[in-house]
Amino acid sequence: MWMWLSENYGVVSAVASVATLGVWVAYLQLFYMSYRHQLRPKILITRGGGHKLSARCMLTNMSPEIVFIQGLLVRLAFDDRELFCSLSDIEKVASEERDPRSELFQGPLSVGEYLDLGTFEDIARAAMDNCGGAAELDELRELGLTAVGIYPWKDGMVAAERSFTVRHEHGRRALVSDKPTARQIRSPRELRRIERIMWEKAQD
Repeated sequence: MWMWLSENYGVVSAVASVATLGVWVAYLQLFYMSYRHQLRPKILITRGGGHKLSARCMLTNMSPEIVFIQGLLVRLAFDDRELFCSLSDIEKVASEERDPRSELFQGPLSVGEYLDLGTFEDIARAAMDNCGGAAELDELRELGLTAVGIYPWKDGMVAAERSFTVRHEHGRRALVSDKPTARQIRSPRELRRIERIMWEKAQD
């Protein structure tokens, strides 16, 4: 065997070099993917204080960097139609008592910082009152929220969405979500669609 190795030293050396290069390439790829994953934005949309429409809607930045919240899109589904609204485009003067970011649905969020956006009922009523939605809360079947932001490590928009089913039981309106957390929207196609919706709502 030693004779064979000595006679084929050049071939063995070339194979070993290629194998070493392959290991380093795989290692660097794993390192790069891990690094990119750590830099990915993550926005949470959660509820606090129960499971009814009176629960608070909390928006939290769990990204490794600051996120500028650019807008909040609301989707209300009724028995016969759907209503889309951008609450960030509603003409409103923020009060001095509350954080203006919570009322205007815009502003920078530091790492680990959260915003109390009010109750889900307040959000639904604001969408119905300001976006041509003459309806009653008793007719509401689903409430969807999409938080749109700008992230320093990414060109273009970032977004997260979460939907809640509204169940009407014994005079109560309960919020039920089929997922434990918000879905991070990373598809370029979906992000372009959201950007188009934001643009259209801003022109209304």
